[in-house]
Amino acid sequence: MTQLALALRNSSHGPSARWAHDIRNALATVGLHLETLERLSGTRGHEIAHAAHVLMSRAAAMCNEAMAQRSPIVAQSRSKPFDIARTIVQIANLLRPTAPAGFEIRVAGNGSFMALADQQDAFRILFNLVHNAIAVARLQEDASDPMTNVTLLIERSGRILKVRIVDDGPGLPAAVHANLFRPQKSRTGGSGIGLSIARELAEQNGGVLQLAESARGTTFVLELPAMTAMAPAEQGALRSLGKRVQH
Repeated sequence: MTQLALALRNSSHGPSARWAHDIRNALATVGLHLETLERLSGTRGHEIAHAAHVLMSRAAAMCNEAMAQRSPIVAQSRSKPFDIARTIVQIANLLRPTAPAGFEIRVAGNGSFMALADQQDAFRILFNLVHNAIAVARLQEDASDPMTNVTLLIERSGRILKVRIVDDGPGLPAAVHANLFRPQKSRTGGSGIGLSIARELAEQNGGVLQLAESARGTTFVLELPAMTAMAPAEQGALRSLGKRVQH
């Protein structure tokens, strides 16, 4: 076992464990890409090799961020305008090759949606959510009523950008809801800290991540500050969006 593997395995507590979780997910996805490359050639093989390269670059960037040990204050200082729709499309393109045959990753929303946040954090949040949906779909690939799609719907409401992540899977058991955003054994066999990481990152960027009611499947809603022309006092008020709702 390499020193990197040992470090990831032994980092079971604190911020290092959270970064290790995301790095592990990224590298696991790279592994799936490379397995597929063994069975493919030509243009399709080139596309998957490119996706693997991009994910490896992301993993390296996460390692660099982990070394910096950022605080919420630093995360807010790194907030810059970026088109979240482009980030979502990139995530969809990176993860599509790992999905079961026939599974769709849909992106809906017209125009440009400029968020005011740390783009790397937004990538991690949405990557976690789509990665989880595909992991469930892979587990149910042979089920009589398999999960067939996940849709990311982007919309803007005033100073807030909303991304709804909706799948048509089996949904979450009622017993899971109470501890959903706490580290626990996940339904895909992982450590179950992905949602905890995603919510924490959303709040560090003045946003929120919540589970929404849905008739079928699972729906998460991510809210982040939208880029607008605001006075300094209004910009400071955005931080209040990061306070989670107590139930």
